[in-house]
Amino acid sequence: MKKNFDLHRLSMVLRWDILTNWQRHLGATAGLAIGLSIYCVLRLFSMRYWLNSTDVELAGHQYQVSVCMFFSVIAFIAFYVLASCIFNNIKTKLQRESFLMLPACNLEKFVARLLMMSIGVLVQLFAAVILADVIQFIFSFIITPDFHISITWAVLSHIIPTIHPFDNDWLKWITLYSFILFSHSFATLGGTFYRKLPVLLTACTGILLSMILGCIINKLGEAGVFDFFSHINFSNGSTANYCLTITAFVVFLALAAFNYWASYKLFTRMQVVCNKWINI
Repeated sequence: MKKNFDLHRLSMVLRWDILTNWQRHLGATAGLAIGLSIYCVLRLFSMRYWLNSTDVELAGHQYQVSVCMFFSVIAFIAFYVLASCIFNNIKTKLQRESFLMLPACNLEKFVARLLMMSIGVLVQLFAAVILADVIQFIFSFIITPDFHISITWAVLSHIIPTIHPFDNDWLKWITLYSFILFSHSFATLGGTFYRKLPVLLTACTGILLSMILGCIINKLGEAGVFDFFSHINFSNGSTANYCLTITAFVVFLALAAFNYWASYKLFTRMQVVCNKWINI
């Protein structure tokens, strides 16, 4: 077998992963859809009182905003929780043997799992929104016979905003998306390192590192290291604000690249028999 990265072998590994773990993927999608559906149905009950005292268009807008906010929380949790579960498909010795013995190179196996826990999660979230939309639409005929509305486009337009290239807020968006990428890479690294309780241990590690970083920054601030910031103009559109945003963008991308690289290196050291708590 050639050791070079091959897209055809990658597609075969993805196909194997989907067919082998389809029950897990389907269960995650169903769980997300049920959770969102329950919230939508409960909101429909409250909409009956809103419709009696509020304009229908305003009530519909409030309903969509409420659902979008709830979905944002669910999507945020699911995106990072499932990233921490990147190698939950090799919990047992038999599962490890089956996955590690696949006729593909380590990079193809790692990329396949990374795609399933990133792009695959987005697909699951999209499917969950559509299923929840159908369910809440059916229930609306029973709960609110005079009020029917779709949430799919409202949710997608809220989660994936259109960024115009000449928008004055483009600095804010690149910083936000680079931070999201960094957070996903950190969750991936934690999920690669920890074998048992990867979600909990990754979250605890992140909190601990944040506390340590906060203490270091606080000590440096007390020592006067950051006093020069008070003399710099960080107003919107200023050169200082531009430089600070670009610096944060580069730092987050560099940290994300390091986390993904470290995750791959840890994966290459995995064995069929390994430590009880970690994957090496």
